[in-house]
Amino acid sequence: MDWEDEGEPGRMFWLAVEGKAGQKLRRGIGRLLSWDPIYGDMKRYRFAQGTERASRIAIVNHMIHVNNYQSYLEIGVRRKSAMFEEIHCNKRISVDPDLKADADYPMPSDEYFARYDHRFDIVFIDGNHTGDQVKRDIEHALGRLNPGGVILVHDMNPPTRFHGRTTYEVAGTFPSWNGTSWKGYAAHRRTRSDLTMRVVHTDWGVGIVHPGSQEPYPGPCDSYDDLARDRNALLNLISVPDFLRLYAEPLTHEAQ
Repeated sequence: MDWEDEGEPGRMFWLAVEGKAGQKLRRGIGRLLSWDPIYGDMKRYRFAQGTERASRIAIVNHMIHVNNYQSYLEIGVRRKSAMFEEIHCNKRISVDPDLKADADYPMPSDEYFARYDHRFDIVFIDGNHTGDQVKRDIEHALGRLNPGGVILVHDMNPPTRFHGRTTYEVAGTFPSWNGTSWKGYAAHRRTRSDLTMRVVHTDWGVGIVHPGSQEPYPGPCDSYDDLARDRNALLNLISVPDFLRLYAEPLTHEAQ
């Protein structure tokens, strides 16, 4: 069952923990300990672009530097200063329907893919946080990848039912939210033997998807219970050191 189906257990607790003050306190402690049980690994590592704290930005830039990628697409921007402007790539394109995001293409990702046939070396997906939309975004992005390209997907490892809830708003506030994005990733984990798929255990779970091979996940992926029961195998969860080892060399189209 998902959080809403269970009657929103622990509602007041999570509103306190994931309110602005709670987040600030937790993340400060996490930086001191180099680990946050909600966010994941916060240690500093030597990435291809230099030494920095583990994050989705560090992982994206590592892939760009290792593979000499030249073109980057970001789906779901919100604020360009939060990530888009930190990406080390010659050609960067952003897509977001919210006019406040000031995206290059202010439209839903489905519309963007239907209207334009741009191709990219690397695509980062962090838009609509529903499983159905993430599934489509991955499908569309796979069709626009250059050979040796990769897709990265944010919010793949919601740590609790609360973070994996269906709706963003709770009691008029907007606490941390991963949504059901993981279900879109899981749909491909179950059916696509022609892909390599992993999730790095940092920054709420950073999914990696590229052509390759995998044993499709055989279990159910319908509710948060399914994720909690078999998280490591369902996501193919890896550590940041594992990521750095697996992606130390340029990615080929047949990489596994």
